[in-house]
Amino acid sequence: MEEKLRVIIDDRIEKLVLPSGIPPTVEELQTTVKEKLGISEEFSLQYLDAEFGDYFTLHKTDQIKHKDTIKIVYAAPIILNLQQVAESFDISFGQQSTDCDSVSHAESASNAESSAGTASSQDTIILPRQRSTTERCQPWPKQFPIPQFAYETEMYLERADEDYKKNGTLLTASKVKTDILEKLAENIYMYTAYPSTAQICDVAEALVNKYPCLKEPGSFSGYYGWQQSLKYKMANYRTKLRGYGVPEVMCNALKRKGPADQKSAKNVKKPRKAEVNYLPPYPAGEDEESQEQERIQLLTEVRKRDNNKLIKEKMAKTFAHRRNEIVNQSPTMEDIKARWPALFEASNIHDEFHRITTVNLESKFMSKLDQYSPRLLNLFHAKGGTMGLRLQTILLKAPSSPTINDTRDMVIRCLTLYLGESADQLFKEYDDADEDSVAQDLAVQDMKIYSIQSVSEGAEDIGIVIDGTKVLTALGNFTRACAMLIGLMYAVNLAYPKELRYTFEVFQKLFLELDCSKLSPKVNSLKSKLLA
Repeated sequence: MEEKLRVIIDDRIEKLVLPSGIPPTVEELQTTVKEKLGISEEFSLQYLDAEFGDYFTLHKTDQIKHKDTIKIVYAAPIILNLQQVAESFDISFGQQSTDCDSVSHAESASNAESSAGTASSQDTIILPRQRSTTERCQPWPKQFPIPQFAYETEMYLERADEDYKKNGTLLTASKVKTDILEKLAENIYMYTAYPSTAQICDVAEALVNKYPCLKEPGSFSGYYGWQQSLKYKMANYRTKLRGYGVPEVMCNALKRKGPADQKSAKNVKKPRKAEVNYLPPYPAGEDEESQEQERIQLLTEVRKRDNNKLIKEKMAKTFAHRRNEIVNQSPTMEDIKARWPALFEASNIHDEFHRITTVNLESKFMSKLDQYSPRLLNLFHAKGGTMGLRLQTILLKAPSSPTINDTRDMVIRCLTLYLGESADQLFKEYDDADEDSVAQDLAVQDMKIYSIQSVSEGAEDIGIVIDGTKVLTALGNFTRACAMLIGLMYAVNLAYPKELRYTFEVFQKLFLELDCSKLSPKVNSLKSKLLA
């Protein structure tokens, strides 16, 4: 159900429309506010309490409802009062500082003087900054940006373009080809270590579009030769990175593989579901041993109450260590849950999915599902034959006044059937069944979203079981469980089950828009009908 909030931002008031309702957590609400209102700074949220007529810090989203008022409170800058210290200490400190640090402190002081008129000359304002990281921060771009080449290469290309415009002369690129390929390989790696054929084609096409003089005579596309050269250059570049110990390519070195897998094309570990950070390197100054100590501390913090902020910080810090374990060692679900229990919380799955893909899981999934639902329902109602009758059976079960969650649930069940797959492979429902029999049945399930309905208690538990292990509980509804399931599959590096490959392809490529340029014929046909 659509809900609206009144948002106060400094001296202005905005209306926030939430098509999917108020998010279940404060963190998700903050993310939605950032996206909808274009806010980049860090902030906290306060809500207007009707009883006291004043603003209080928002801790849970159930403290607000439709048409309530919330206020954005920006994080205050940290003000440090710098005082002169002994000369001997100043000298020793200066010897330990780097040139980069000196420039950074000077810039900070300069910015403080220009922006904080009320601060004294000895006060330095340090604004909140994002954590330094070696992780990638953006997915493959829709239009690949061709980088700036070396000065002599740019000059050579500029002159060649002038000749091409005057008389159509194409450039023999042997003099500058090496520099062009090296620079392009570096920039491709900023997005992925293993570009697909389509991605390499995008780069080659962008190159000849920017520099028409580089088109190849006799090539059907004008850039096929560049495409092949880039393919081999990326292979050589990965070999170079392997020599530097980059984990994303080191995991595929022959000496790292078992005796049965020592073939270059066998058991290659690489992104297969558009992961941006598939196997990131350890942060600067960190190694496996230091990160393992952080993991042990995290186990202690998980046992404490009201400790979400510190847990999230440690989860972010140990991301590289966790991915190294999950990708390289392929532990069982039971082992992952024992070593990383915090990962199996809904809010931490959101964070992990965002670290891996840079996409907001639940808000993106729900918004795209809601966007496509009217067209999907039309397709389901128009379907004839045996499948049409089966679809009608599901559609007729809908209540006369369905909630948004009822509609979403119905659409996903029908979608699975429409794609030629069975919803029973995804959902498992237990109506007032014996607790022991339910536990025994769940213990043999490979991957299911379950619903346990207790008539006596009037409660329903919707959760996820993987490899016979309950990994998430109390998710509220099937649609949210679907989003959480695909987030889990990214977080623990699972492949999609073959019997539901089209359903998960729709979840990933249409609802989350990850790797949506390459679709199976069946999903591509569905997309064409949705956009018709």
